[in-house]
Amino acid sequence: MTKELLLSGVGLTKHYSGLTAVSDVSVQVRAGEIVGLVGPNGAGKTTLVDIICGSQRADSGHLEIGGRRVGRTPARRARAGLARTFQHPLLASSLTIRENLLVGRASLAHGSTWAMVSGLVRGLVQTSSATDDQAIDGIAGELGLQDLNRLAGDLSLGEQRLVEVGRALSQDPLVLLLDEPFAGADAHGIEGIIEAVKIVQRRGHGVILVDHNVDIVAGLVSRMMLLNLGEVVFDGAPEVCVSSEEMNRVYFGATT
Repeated sequence: MTKELLLSGVGLTKHYSGLTAVSDVSVQVRAGEIVGLVGPNGAGKTTLVDIICGSQRADSGHLEIGGRRVGRTPARRARAGLARTFQHPLLASSLTIRENLLVGRASLAHGSTWAMVSGLVRGLVQTSSATDDQAIDGIAGELGLQDLNRLAGDLSLGEQRLVEVGRALSQDPLVLLLDEPFAGADAHGIEGIIEAVKIVQRRGHGVILVDHNVDIVAGLVSRMMLLNLGEVVFDGAPEVCVSSEEMNRVYFGATT
């Protein structure tokens, strides 16, 4: 039985001053599917994620979320069910861990995480409901986050990544996009991020996971897409991808 198609991007293309960053890329994510997106630096991975989330506009192609085309702004795509993390964690450093998690929770009603951050954040999080608090405590427990009253600015890079993943998770996304979540994370952080991915999968939702750690990605995902110079050069089972000619050529310069 074919699972529900949650996200479908067709022919996504992006140019910068004559340079093609993403070239005619199509991507699909089905219910409960974890899609790994790998490739060397400059392959176009983050640009593709930016296009999907709406922070960059594709020059051509279209995207559907939950079977419908949605507006191209990040706020509209967040409301449609997308949540993401960034290569460099974007947290409100003067807020506590709990408050940062509540920002993501509150964005369910207000559309955009960063609209929340730039608005009356403290007033909104201070009026959170018991249901919100319970949801945040549950997420923190599942991810292994402790002492939620610590300021985000005082955390290590690995802890910040875990909080950012938790904030995205608190939005109960239809599709969660993780951009380099394991970079700089210690063993505890990696374990928590993997658990976050599995939480989304158990909910029957989808994940796009971008990371350079091919071993972690291959052991976690349902399907692996290999990008090189903005193009998809492999899309299939992770165990086949890691031993493929395309992987050897892209990462190690092997020739046939």
